[in-house]
Amino acid sequence: MEFQKLSVESRTERGKGPAHRLRARGLVPGVVYGRELPSTPIAFDGTKLRRALMTEFGLNQVLELELAGDGGKRVLAMVQEHHTHPVSRDLLHADFITVAPDREVEVRVPLVTTGKCEGEEAGGRLLVIFREVPMRCLPAKIPVKIEVDVTTLGIGHSTKAGALTLPEGVRLAIDPTQAVVAVVAPEAEPVAEEVVAAEGVVPVEGAPAVPGAPGAPGAPAVPGAPGAPGAAPAAAGRPGAPGAAPPAGRPGAPGAAPPAAKPGAAPAAAPAAAAKGRDVKHGKEHERRDKR
Repeated sequence: MEFQKLSVESRTERGKGPAHRLRARGLVPGVVYGRELPSTPIAFDGTKLRRALMTEFGLNQVLELELAGDGGKRVLAMVQEHHTHPVSRDLLHADFITVAPDREVEVRVPLVTTGKCEGEEAGGRLLVIFREVPMRCLPAKIPVKIEVDVTTLGIGHSTKAGALTLPEGVRLAIDPTQAVVAVVAPEAEPVAEEVVAAEGVVPVEGAPAVPGAPGAPGAPAVPGAPGAPGAAPAAAGRPGAPGAAPPAGRPGAPGAAPPAAKPGAAPAAAPAAAAKGRDVKHGKEHERRDKR
């Protein structure tokens, strides 16, 4: 790895006010700390830092900081943490940690899969558990990426961290038995359960309707079961069903014909009352004639 150079300057003022004034000048406030240097507030050009990090190493890039005003002291450092504006994405602050050429550092290296695994062709799904693998190495030996071949992975198989091919001088910072990629079986589609309802069963009030069950919206009506909203109309001729013809001879039904008298049955109540009224009227006429 080729170290990128970045000029920084020490700052004595701290707080929001001085930080705003630094940003107005096009500088970004930051701090550098580590074994080689005590915690030191600095200011630097944010554009130059972005340019230095636009390499294939990204945030794993090692920087050579030159402290202006401190006798031109140089230290190796890496970006430990940075903050950006949520809208403009401008760099607001950055922390640097010093490193030594002969001391290992822990970094997270991107994991890249290659090939088309057999499990995907069989309908499975490739699951990348670690997008970045923690590793330890010297600053000059930080790898750009780690590749893993998944061609032979079938459904239910995985690749452990210990099976990764690492460059010389690089070692894992996680358990070697930890799976980094795996092929999982496809998710089973939910199957609707068939519900067979007994004839004449009344659904419980407030219970959710089961699709396809009698009484459910859109389900055909079951003889003897009460109708549900949206259910098909009852069969023609069923007493009380909407749209069904009234039963013949039913007393009081709208539009029904009067019942036919049975042979030998007593006359209806209305004709008998009329005949009784006529007899009373004739009796009164006879009494008036006798008085005359």
